[in-house]
Amino acid sequence: MHKKRLIVIGGGAAGFFCAVNASRLNPALEVIILESSNKLLSKVKVSGGGRCNVTHACYSIADMIKNIPGALYF
Repeated sequence: MHKKRLIVIGGGAAGFFCAVNASRLNPALEVIILESSNKLLSKVKVSGGGRCNVTHACYSIADMIKNIPGALYF
């Protein structure tokens, strides 16, 4: 009998999230991530500086909104 496989296209945050959760939900599943570049999760590494991780040190909504590019200020 063949082992079931899941092939995830894209080694970014969404691809890894999908692969990890699929593997956790079905440990017998062989999960393969395909990425066209030679650096997995490269955009995640550079996404910190106020673009994605805006809540790590902000405790008020007003301060958090200031760190989101293109956000409307009230």
